[in-house]
Amino acid sequence: MAALIYLSVAVFLLGMGWRVFTWLRAPVPLKIPLTPGPTTAAGVVGRMAGEVFLFRSLFDADRTLWVAAWIFHVSLVLLAVGHVAGLVVPDFAASTLDLTPAQFSHLAYVTGGVFGILAVVPLIYLFIRRFTMERVRHVSTLSDYLALALLFFAIQTGNHMRFMGDLDIVQAREFVAGLLTFRPVPPPHSGPFVAHMLLVCVLVAYIPFSKLMHLGGIFFSPTLNQPNDSRQQRHVNPWDHEASKA
Repeated sequence: MAALIYLSVAVFLLGMGWRVFTWLRAPVPLKIPLTPGPTTAAGVVGRMAGEVFLFRSLFDADRTLWVAAWIFHVSLVLLAVGHVAGLVVPDFAASTLDLTPAQFSHLAYVTGGVFGILAVVPLIYLFIRRFTMERVRHVSTLSDYLALALLFFAIQTGNHMRFMGDLDIVQAREFVAGLLTFRPVPPPHSGPFVAHMLLVCVLVAYIPFSKLMHLGGIFFSPTLNQPNDSRQQRHVNPWDHEASKA
C-alpha cells in the first residue's frame, strides 16, 4: 500500500511538472485576451482570481452548472483541509480552535459528513447531465466518465467510513504519520479504507493525463493571462524570427 501511494504521488508530481514545462515552452503567437479585458498586470491577477475562486466565466455561461461546480470544488477543498487537520495535525487543529480532542472529533465528523455529501451531489448531477444533454453527450469521452467515476467512488468510500464507523482513526493517523516520515506502517484493517486509498492513488496519478489538469492549466490560458494592452505594447510573434530565417 505504501509503495503504491509513493508511486502515485511521484507520477502526479512528474506529470504535473512535465505538463507545466510543456506549457511554459509553448509559443503564444497572438494577443488573444478575452474582451473586455484588464490592461494591467494587476488587472490580470484580479481576473484570474475571479476565475479560480468564483468561476466567473462559467457563471456567465451556465448558472446551474456554476452552482454544481462551485459547491463541488469548495467541498473538495474543505474535505482536503479536514483530512490534513484530522489526520496530520489533529492536536494543533484542536488547540487552534480551542477545542478538546473529543469536541474536535465531533466537529470533524459533522463537517466532514456535510461536505462529503455536498461533494457527491454535484457529481451525480454531472453524470446525469452528460447522459441527458445531447450536446454534452456528443463531446463526452471515456476519460470524462472515468474522472467522474474516480471522484465519486473515492469520496463515497470516505463517506462510508464516516457514517458506518468502519475505521480506527488512531490507526489511520499512525498510517499517515508513517507515510509522511517515510517509515510506513501497515494500513488499518478496513476494506473501505483500502478501497478509498486505492481510488485516491489512481485518481492522483490520473490527474496530469486528464481534463482534471485544468487545476493548473487555467493559469496558462492566453485568453485569461494576457493583458488587453495591444494598443499600448507591441506583441511580438515568437515564430517571426524562425520564419525570417527560412
